[in-house]
Amino acid sequence: MDEMDFINMLDNLIDGEFKKFKWYLKNEKVDDIEPIPVNQLSKADREEVVDLMLQKYQLDGTVGVMKSILKKLSRNDLVTKISKMESGPAAGPGLVPASVAAEVNKADEKLKKVRTQFIERVSDSVIRKLMDHLLDGRMINEGEMEDTSDKVNRGEKARALIDTVRRKGSVASSALISALCEVDPCLAKELKLM
Repeated sequence: MDEMDFINMLDNLIDGEFKKFKWYLKNEKVDDIEPIPVNQLSKADREEVVDLMLQKYQLDGTVGVMKSILKKLSRNDLVTKISKMESGPAAGPGLVPASVAAEVNKADEKLKKVRTQFIERVSDSVIRKLMDHLLDGRMINEGEMEDTSDKVNRGEKARALIDTVRRKGSVASSALISALCEVDPCLAKELKLM
């Protein structure tokens, strides 16, 4: 998920729901991170609320906070939508378990370590399948998929794909690892990603 996804979620709330969302948000604590101060929330519009959440809770924390508050607002339709957009499993009131969060945070490092081997070994057909998975999970967009597909040779495509995903952070990196484990388990084992 990215900033626009969060804004789109809040755009689904009528003004009264959005007001209640901000009221709940002033009490939302994630791990040892304090809630967003009331004075920052009081006049904030939807875009500013998303910016505040991402600054305070980072991407993973923001997903959990959004789901938790939307459940309190009885907007289970939006909670389901977020769950479908997420790459990893969720638990409890929309919070990712510490073990899963730690694994997701290591994903970027794992990809960095195997970058060269991935570029050398991944096949064209696997690259196409990985891009499909990442596009379906909204980890890459159509333009990024086309840019990668337009590369002349397999190695350039692999390099473009892994670098694009790594720039997006640990959630996208984790999604690529999961997709590779599903699409080409042999390569994933060789690269020690499973």
